[in-house]
Amino acid sequence: MTLNWDFMVISSSSKHAIVIFVALVLLSNRANCDDSLHANKGNNCLESERRALIAIKSDMYDPGERLSSWTGYDCCKWRGVACDNLTGYVTRLDLHYPDEYNPWVESIGASKVNPSLFELKHLRYLDLSFNNFSYAHVPHMIASLVHLEYLNLSNACFDGLIPPVLGNLSHIQHLDLRNYCTYPITLFSNNLSWLSNLNSLQYLDMSCVNLSKATNWLHQINLIPTLQVLLLGGASLPRVPPSLPTFNLTSLTMLDLSQYEWNISASMLRWLSNASNLEHLDLSKCMRVFDAEALSVALGALHNLRKLVLVETQIAGQVSTILKNVSRMLQHLDLQWNFFLPGEISTILSILPHQLEFLALDMNDIYGRIPEMLGNYTSLRHLSMSYTRITGEIPRTIGKLIHLELLDLSINDITGEMPLNVGNLTNLEELYLSETNITGSIPESLGNVISLKYLNLFGNKITGEIPKTLGSLQNMLQLDLHGNFLTGQIPTTIARISNLCYLDVSENRLTGEIPITIDRISNLSYLDVSNNYLTGEIPTTIGRIFNLWYLDVSENNLIGEIPKTFGRLCNLWMLDLSLNNIIGELANLLDDLSNCPQGAALSSLSIADNNMSGSIPSNLGLLAHLQELDLSSNSLQGHFRAMFQDYTNSKPCHDNNLQCARGPMGSYRPKDKILITAKGSTYEYIIILSLVTSIDLSHNNLSGEIPNELMMLRDLHFLSLSNNHLTGTIPENIADLTELFSLDLSMNNLTGTIPSNLSALNFLSHLNLSFNNLSGRIPTGNQFLTFDDPAIYAGNKDLCGWPLPECPSDEAQRGPLHARDDDDGNGSKLEKVLDYAFIAMGFIVGFWTYWGVMIMKKSIRIALFQMVDRIYDWIYVQLAVKFGSYGSDNYRADQEGGQCGREDDAQDFPPGPDGFKLLVKLVLSHRHFVEHLELLVVDGPESLEELFREGITGRLQAPQLHQSTRVPRIVAFVVLLLLGEALQRDLEDELVVVSFSEVLFEGSAEVESLEDVLEVILDEVEELGVLPHIALAVEDDLDHLLVHLKEAAGDLLEGIEGEGTDLDAVGEGGDGATGALLERGVEVSSFGSRR
Repeated sequence: MTLNWDFMVISSSSKHAIVIFVALVLLSNRANCDDSLHANKGNNCLESERRALIAIKSDMYDPGERLSSWTGYDCCKWRGVACDNLTGYVTRLDLHYPDEYNPWVESIGASKVNPSLFELKHLRYLDLSFNNFSYAHVPHMIASLVHLEYLNLSNACFDGLIPPVLGNLSHIQHLDLRNYCTYPITLFSNNLSWLSNLNSLQYLDMSCVNLSKATNWLHQINLIPTLQVLLLGGASLPRVPPSLPTFNLTSLTMLDLSQYEWNISASMLRWLSNASNLEHLDLSKCMRVFDAEALSVALGALHNLRKLVLVETQIAGQVSTILKNVSRMLQHLDLQWNFFLPGEISTILSILPHQLEFLALDMNDIYGRIPEMLGNYTSLRHLSMSYTRITGEIPRTIGKLIHLELLDLSINDITGEMPLNVGNLTNLEELYLSETNITGSIPESLGNVISLKYLNLFGNKITGEIPKTLGSLQNMLQLDLHGNFLTGQIPTTIARISNLCYLDVSENRLTGEIPITIDRISNLSYLDVSNNYLTGEIPTTIGRIFNLWYLDVSENNLIGEIPKTFGRLCNLWMLDLSLNNIIGELANLLDDLSNCPQGAALSSLSIADNNMSGSIPSNLGLLAHLQELDLSSNSLQGHFRAMFQDYTNSKPCHDNNLQCARGPMGSYRPKDKILITAKGSTYEYIIILSLVTSIDLSHNNLSGEIPNELMMLRDLHFLSLSNNHLTGTIPENIADLTELFSLDLSMNNLTGTIPSNLSALNFLSHLNLSFNNLSGRIPTGNQFLTFDDPAIYAGNKDLCGWPLPECPSDEAQRGPLHARDDDDGNGSKLEKVLDYAFIAMGFIVGFWTYWGVMIMKKSIRIALFQMVDRIYDWIYVQLAVKFGSYGSDNYRADQEGGQCGREDDAQDFPPGPDGFKLLVKLVLSHRHFVEHLELLVVDGPESLEELFREGITGRLQAPQLHQSTRVPRIVAFVVLLLLGEALQRDLEDELVVVSFSEVLFEGSAEVESLEDVLEVILDEVEELGVLPHIALAVEDDLDHLLVHLKEAAGDLLEGIEGEGTDLDAVGEGGDGATGALLERGVEVSSFGSRR
C-alpha cells in the first residue's frame, strides 16, 4: 500500500515537465493536422514546407515568369519543385537562373539564401546555380540537408571558404561548385580532406575554385573510388608530388585538369594511364612543356578514351607521335591553338579512327594537301583546320560528310573552286572559308544547305553573281561575302532571309540598286554594301529596319537625298554615306534623330565627298554620343558656330531636370557617366563636355571665325578645318585641347599670330597652317621643335622665324639651328675640348684613388665587401618575404638578415634547446645553404607543427640522438638542410624549435661516422611519421650526398668520420667546421626532389 502511495506522490517539478511534454505533443499533432488538412484538399504539399518555399521565393531575384507558378496550396506542382508521392515531403528544388550563358552574373539582380531553405529536411536535389548571391559565403547550414544526393551551387557568385562541413553530406552523388573564371578567384578551399567522407560521390566539379593551398589534393581525391567525373580546370592546383599514390580512381570516366600550371611529368602521365575506364581527358592550357612520346604511351593505355582535348598546350613533338597509340574508340579530338605543333594532314588522318565526330586542328603547324580519304570519316560533325599551312583544293569527297555541322578551313592556301556537292551537306550550320585563295563562283547547290546559319566566304577570289538560291536559307544569321570579285546585282531573294542579322557584301564589283525590299529583313543589325558600283537612290525602306546599328553605303555611285526615314533609326551607331553623289541638306537627317525618345545612339557620322549643301544645323549638337564627325568635301556654307548654339544657350542642370540626363554636345551633363578605353588606359567621364574625338569639316565653304566653344571639346584628337573661308585669328585658348593629335587650319583667311601656347600641346604631331595670312614670329620650344618642315607655314608671307627665314625686326632671337651653327663658328669647339679633358682627368683621378685605397688597405677592402654582402642579403630577404609563396612545390627559405658575424655566431653553444635554436638561426641566415633546399610541405605548416608537438608529449616513440653524442656540427647542417624549411617558417615560435631539438637530440643512439648519423636521422624522421607529410629527397642517394659534402668542406671533414667534434664544444673564432664552412661559402648543390 505504501508503494502505491509513493508512486502517486509526484514532485512539483515533475508535474511541470509532464505539462510541457503534453503541450508539445498537442502542438505537434496540430501541425500534423494542418499538413494533413492540406493534403486532404487534393494535394501532397505540407503546409510547413509550402510556407518555407514562399519565404525562399521572397529572397530570389525573378524578373520573369520563372516562379510565377508558385501560387496556391499544392506546392508540389510549382515549377522546380517535386515531392515524395508517399510522404508529401519536398525532395527536389530547382532554382537555377535560366540565363546560363550570361557571362556577367553580376548583371543579374541579387538573391539571398533564405534560412527557410534548411527547413526542407528531406531534400535530395538542390540547384541554386547561375544566380547572383552577391559574393556571400556558402551557407554552412547546407550540411544539415543530410539527404542531399545532388547539390549544384555553380556560377552563383559565392565567395570565401568552401565549408568543410559539406563532408557531412554522406549521400551526395553530384557536387557542383564550379566558379566563374574571373580573377582574382575568391572561392577557395585550403584542404580537401572533407571529400574523403563522401563515400557515394560520383560527380565533382570544382573548376575555377582556388585550390592553391590544398597541397594534398591528389591524395585526398584519390580516396574516392566511386568518383566518375572530376573537373578541376582552372583551379590553381598545387604541384603534384613526385611520389604518387596507388591509383584508386578506377571508376573515373571524365577528367579535366585544364590550366594546370605545372609540368605534367612522365610519372604523372603513367599514373593517369591506370584510368582504364577514362572516356574524356582535358589537359588544355597546361603551359608547361610535356613530352609527346610520354603522352602517347599514356594515351595508348586508355583504351576507352572517346574525347581528348589538348587546346593551347606546349607539347614537344609531332601530332602523329601523340596519336599513334590513341584509342580506336576516339570520337572527339581537339588540338587547337598549339601554334608550333607540326604534323602532316594525311598522316594524321590515317591514324585516326573512322568513327571520329569532332576534329579541330586550328592554329597548328599542319601542312600538306587534304587527302581524298577525308570522305571516309562520314561521322564527322565538326571539322576545323583554320590558321594552318594546308594547301591544294578541297577534295570532292567532302560531299560524303553528310553529318557535318561545322566546316572551317579559313586562312589557308586553299586553291580551286568550291565543290559542287557541298549542297549535300544538309546538316551544315556553319561554313567558314574566308581568306583563302578559292576561285570560281558560289555553287547554286549551296541553297540546299537549309540548316546553314553562318556563311563566311570573305577575302577570296570568288567571281560570278551571288546565287539567288541563297534566299532559301531561312535560318541564315550571318552572310559575309566581302572582299571578292562578285558581279551582278544584290539578289532580291536575300530579303527572304528574315532572320538575317549580319549582311556584308562590300569590296566587290556589284552593280544595280540596293533592293527596295531590304526592310523585310527586320532583324538586320549590320549592313555593309560599301566599295561597289551601286547606283540609284538609297531606299527609304532602310529606315524601317529599327534594329540597324551599323550602315555603310560609302564608295558607290548613289544619288539623291538622305531619306528622312533615317531619322527613325534611333539605334544607329555608325552611318557612313561618304564618297557618293548625295545631295540635300543635313537637317533632313538630324531633325528626326534629335527626337529619339532615348536620344540618338549615333557615334560615327561620315558624309564626306558628296554634294551636301546648306549650313550645319544647330541640332547636330544634340547628338550626345557623337565621337567622329566627317563632313569634308561638300558644299556646306555659313558659320559652323551654330552647332554649338545649344551649348551657349544651355543653363545649369538640376537633379530634378530630366534634360540633365541627355544634354546637347558640349553641354553640362552631371548625370552622365561613361568609361572610355584608349591606348590601354580607361578614363571615367562624369561631367562630359563632349565625346567628340574627331571633326573634319575641310573642303567646304564655311565662313566666319573659329568659335571659342570648339575649345570646350577637351577630348578632341583630330581637327581639320582646311580649305574653307574662315577669318579672324586662331583662338588663344586652343591650348585647352590638350589631347589634340592633328590640327589642320590650312587654306583659309586666318590672320594674326600663331598662339605661343600651342607649343604646350604635347601630343600634337601633325600641324598645317599653310596658306593663310598669319604674321609674326613662329613659336619656339616643346612641340614646335619637331615642326621643322617649312611647308607647314608656307603661304604666310608675314611669318618668320625658324624654320622660315629669321625675323628682320629682331636678329637677336634666332632659331635653334642658326644659333647652333653660329656657336660652332665662334670657337665653341675649344670649350668643348676643354670640357671633355676635365671630365676625363676627373674620372682617371677618382678611379685610381678608389682602387689604390682598396689595393693598399686590406681592412677597408674587407669592410666594403662585408657591407655589400649584408646589403645583398638584406635585399634578398626582403624580396623573399614579400614575394615568396609557401603554397608552391619548391619552397625557398626567407632569410632573417645578412651574413652573420664570425665572432658572435661561432661561439660555444650551450647544451639543450637554446643551443640548437641558435644553430638554426645561424644556418638559416646563410644564403648558400638554404637556397638549394627543395622541400614540399604537403599538409601545410599546421599539420607539421602538430607532429612536433606530439613528439614533445611523447606520443611518438622513436630512436633519438642524445645531446652528448659526439656529433660533428656538419651533421646539424645536414639536418637543417633537410628539414629547415618548416623550422624557418616559425623561427620565433620556440615551441617548434624546442620540439625539433628534443625529438632529434635526446636519445642514446650510438654513431661512429657521418654516414651513421645521416642514416639514423633519416630512419628517425621516417619512423616519426614526418615523411608522409614532407616530400624531401636527395637527388641520387646518400653516398652521392656525402661525396658532395666532403668536396665542399675539403680537408675539414677528414676528422669528422672518426672522432668528430663535440656539439657542446664548438670551435671559437670561426675555427670550427661550421665557421670554416661559412667562411668559405660552402654551396651544397645536389639537393632535389625525391624520385
